[in-house]
Amino acid sequence: MAFCHQCGQQLPEGANACPNCGTFVNGQAPVQQAPVQQAPVQQAPVQQAPQQNYQQPQPGMQNYQQAPQGYQAPVQQPATPEADVQQNRGIAWLSYVGLLFLIPMFARKESEYCQFHVKQGATLFAVEVAYTIVTRILLAIINAIFPGDWFLYFYSYSAVYNVFNVIFSAGYIFLTVLAIIGIVNAATGKKNELLLIGKIPWIAKLLDKFYKKA
Repeated sequence: MAFCHQCGQQLPEGANACPNCGTFVNGQAPVQQAPVQQAPVQQAPVQQAPQQNYQQPQPGMQNYQQAPQGYQAPVQQPATPEADVQQNRGIAWLSYVGLLFLIPMFARKESEYCQFHVKQGATLFAVEVAYTIVTRILLAIINAIFPGDWFLYFYSYSAVYNVFNVIFSAGYIFLTVLAIIGIVNAATGKKNELLLIGKIPWIAKLLDKFYKKA
């Protein structure tokens, strides 16, 4: 049996220190093992997916796709002369019906086919107006020189007056025939100048200035 060398207390078997005074049996404190520290578990960093620069489409641009670089929009080709004739011959014939030439003049400014017939029709209309004014003045002068006779309430022109009136009426018939020819040409796709008056330049030059401004 062992006893404590400090206080004499009997020591239990296998005791390293006295239960009474706490004196170690061999004079040395038992070696305590340091607790084993477990290395902290390192978690692998979570990789976030790269954020894309998303732009919300603007209203009305959902179906828009950006054109590739170097892309050029197709240039609209001008209408061919044949297409111009087919598209506008249905209105070009109005050029030979008095003041109705104003309809294709303003409605088809870009059509070369209509421009041609408008110039012809406007020239014909100007000639008709001038011819009417001149013949009325001449008939008035003839009637003054060769007056007619009154029979009750009816006035009878002189023979000279009637002869000139017939001659001047033939001129109206000629102008009417030219108008019919112009209508047929315009409706059938032809660009033919009118006989005698087709080359009169004055009206055509005025209309050229109008088309340039338009």
